[in-house]
Amino acid sequence: MAHGSPREEIVRKGAALIHAQGFKATGIQQVLAAAGIPKGSFYYYFKSKEDFGLAVIDYFTSNIGEIFNRCLKNEEAPPLKRLENLFMYFENVFQIAGCALGCPIGNLSLELAGSSERLRSHLEAAVNKLILRIETCLREAKQDHSVSAGLDTHDTAQFIFHAFEGAILHMKVKRNIEPYRAFRRHMAGYLKK
Repeated sequence: MAHGSPREEIVRKGAALIHAQGFKATGIQQVLAAAGIPKGSFYYYFKSKEDFGLAVIDYFTSNIGEIFNRCLKNEEAPPLKRLENLFMYFENVFQIAGCALGCPIGNLSLELAGSSERLRSHLEAAVNKLILRIETCLREAKQDHSVSAGLDTHDTAQFIFHAFEGAILHMKVKRNIEPYRAFRRHMAGYLKK
């Protein structure tokens, strides 16, 4: 049963397939079949598979951004606790998935950054949006004096995101949550004054 327009359904079902098996391994006909859309309709909604990829990146960015916002803008918790909650949320998600799927933006970045400038720049923008959310939370932590006054929030947010993605990659390779847990432990210690 469709959950939106045919185009939205193609993106939603395609995103799930791409997250599980990668962009290049996901065929257009496979996406259409999963979405219950007639064969041949793809090019009515998208000019190319690359345009479809841009829509999928937007879909993933929106969904992940909502999770970041829900955790990082929850003013009932202090800023560093919000970061901890964000990373704990993802730990639970990764464990449910058997440590096999990882971050869809990270997966696509590894797969596509060298093959399409349009997709690469779209992925870069997606990553920058997520890093900005972490940076905003770190600025709030700086204001409430829970991190050092000299903390460079931009560089630190980038470092945290890069470590997050690296831990996810290693977790996927090992099919074990421990690399991600090590990231969480070290991140908590790193941010303490």
